[in-house]
Amino acid sequence: RGAVGRPLLRMVTYRRKRSLCICTVIPGLYTPFPKSKMRFQLLLQLLQLMGFSRLAASGETRNVLMIAIDDLRTEVSAYPEGSHVHTPNIAKLANRSVVFERAYVSVALCMPSRTALLTSRRPDVSRCWTIEADQYFRKSGGNFTTLPQYFKDNGYRTIGMGKIFHEGEDNAFQDVAYSWSPEAIFPDGKNRRLFDPNGLSAKNHLAYEFDDNLEPQLADGKICDHAVDVIEGLVNDSKKPNPAPFFLAIGFHKPHVPWFAPKRFFNLYDIDDVGVAPNPTLPTNVPACALQNWQVVGWCTSDQDVLCGKLSKQYPLDNTTVSTEAAKYMRRAYWASTSWTDANIGRVLDAFEPLQSSAITVLWGDHGWHLGDNDQWAKMTNFEHATRIPFMVSVPGVMPGRSGALVQALDFMPTIIQEAFGADKVPPSCPQHGAASRAVGYCTDGRSLSPLLRQPSNDTWSEAAFSQFPRPEHPDSRPDLSCVNKTDCPNKMGYSIRVDKYRYTLWLGFNRTAAMANLSDVHGVELYDHTDSPVPTSYDMEHDNVAMDPAYATIVSSLHRQVLEWIQSSWP
Repeated sequence: RGAVGRPLLRMVTYRRKRSLCICTVIPGLYTPFPKSKMRFQLLLQLLQLMGFSRLAASGETRNVLMIAIDDLRTEVSAYPEGSHVHTPNIAKLANRSVVFERAYVSVALCMPSRTALLTSRRPDVSRCWTIEADQYFRKSGGNFTTLPQYFKDNGYRTIGMGKIFHEGEDNAFQDVAYSWSPEAIFPDGKNRRLFDPNGLSAKNHLAYEFDDNLEPQLADGKICDHAVDVIEGLVNDSKKPNPAPFFLAIGFHKPHVPWFAPKRFFNLYDIDDVGVAPNPTLPTNVPACALQNWQVVGWCTSDQDVLCGKLSKQYPLDNTTVSTEAAKYMRRAYWASTSWTDANIGRVLDAFEPLQSSAITVLWGDHGWHLGDNDQWAKMTNFEHATRIPFMVSVPGVMPGRSGALVQALDFMPTIIQEAFGADKVPPSCPQHGAASRAVGYCTDGRSLSPLLRQPSNDTWSEAAFSQFPRPEHPDSRPDLSCVNKTDCPNKMGYSIRVDKYRYTLWLGFNRTAAMANLSDVHGVELYDHTDSPVPTSYDMEHDNVAMDPAYATIVSSLHRQVLEWIQSSWP
């Protein structure tokens, strides 16, 4: 019925009979109309909102490509604050994805962050807060179903490489016994994992420019080469009858320290054009326990490195001990490492293009990073810079867009499962209390973002996102900056809530054995006003802790109550 209506109706009639049922009960949508795009766009949006995708109609299986990046903050060109960083391939993916502008991790540290994202369980339930062998979630929390494990148990080949879970024995070698298909783990028939390949390292260096011809010998170069080889095999398999569906996970290490990359990526940034952080000072009235106590300079064991030689060995490493020159070198090295990862992502996406139309593609960072912001040089805080991540999802048939809604890494697993298997397979909400939740293998502490993918402008989707961080990070780490020494350094947990215009953080005494906070043992309170820019567009934020300002008393009271309710909901 008209140049636009006729082919669309024919497609619905022969290929999407469920969708035809929808159209027949909506008068007017398939009546003759002028050749404008308005009704066509309205129809597409309506079909998306009602949840009838090609997958639901035809029963087609969707493959998954998941790209994980270590220590990547939102300083990439897909976000306004990263326009100066050369990341064209991430931007290209963003252009066909729904980009989440306010996505937050549960803990700003690799192992607990990835555990929360890949199990959809809160840290106080999994009891994974730091990087410790006794905090592998199957030992400390419960026998939880992971995202790749769910796909594996439902007939998918699950193939992982690089850093997906945290590496090494601490996390049972990336949950290798449960989450991954055997042929993905031992592709050459030997007991050799390709999750963490050996590669050239820049020992004693915090930053290093490798000759371009050495790129294939670097760990991320090897991961990328292997990823392309695997994808080429999957493309060939797709041409055969009834190919097995796959879940392909690729994890890149950079821009994790040490910041090294092929020389051409350093050459993208003239050191004279690199500035320091826009907010290089500590927030006013900030409690000492809010500050990270890790020394990035610990990666330096030789002053021969051009960067290490510029850094003071004083502790802690902050902008009182980092010169402007050293700060510029570190920021440039981080950007160069980020650009190298972007180039590797470009190679992956180019190889994957023949499979793109029928696959869900997802990219996420495991947490943010301070590059001198808030006078910090690492992760491991509850500030916006450490907890906010790049997160984008591309789904066949779903229009690209941007969402300023508050979302959590806990939402990732139920979202991907719904997009691949349908709403009836989404994990149910976990029981409210820790002991009951740990007894359930398959449930979620998040919620599926599938409706938000189809209506990204719904900024009232969620009222809050929660994060937390322990002090001290490790039992053998440097003492908390609020402590005199290790023997006078009680365990604390900072619980942080991010709402539309504010971030509130409460620091409490914490019993790690019981996974319980002492609500009467308060070590610090923080409130940061984001009213001027609820959706961040720069790193110039969180200057003043206004928790003690009488003008904010009502807001503090409300957010304090929400944090207490959230804390207690995971208690045994």
